[in-house]
Amino acid sequence: MAVERAALSPSLIILAAATATAFLFAPVRHESWRLLRRTRWLMAVLLLTYAYTLPGTPLWPALGWASPGIAGLQQGALRVGRLALLLAGLALLLAYTARPRLIYGLYVLARPLTWLGFDRRAFAVRLGLTLDYVEHASKPVRWMDALRVPLSDEATPVTYTLETERWQSRDSAVILAGLLLLWIVLA
Repeated sequence: MAVERAALSPSLIILAAATATAFLFAPVRHESWRLLRRTRWLMAVLLLTYAYTLPGTPLWPALGWASPGIAGLQQGALRVGRLALLLAGLALLLAYTARPRLIYGLYVLARPLTWLGFDRRAFAVRLGLTLDYVEHASKPVRWMDALRVPLSDEATPVTYTLETERWQSRDSAVILAGLLLLWIVLA
């Protein structure tokens, strides 16, 4: 069956082992739990959407139309697992990369998009300001209260500066390794 082959592909097993290894470190574990907690409803909706919309053998035939499909549950679990692996990779990145370096890295990687008219400077400034605001924003009790609170002038920086970093050979090695991993996953 195609679903079982995809679920046990070597690339997913390698990614899961790397994620489990990274999960041993406390900063990655903290970020991973935070990201997984924030996306739990998205994962639940994703699983249920696949379970109830893909045709196939019902899990509980006695329930009839109210029963999720086995193939849908398998596909949904596979998608949720891939999303969890993606979030674990993001947690690793967030745990060990300072915010200005992360923004500068995205700024540099967005250079080819300038040919399509993408303004990478505006993107970097907006991303940096948004992340600063999210970090320094007060936590209201209710979400409606957050909309009513005016922004203070001291919360908004006057200038936003990114430190330029030199390109190193390990940067090329990491990008090549990422492309190789992407090729392995997609093959």
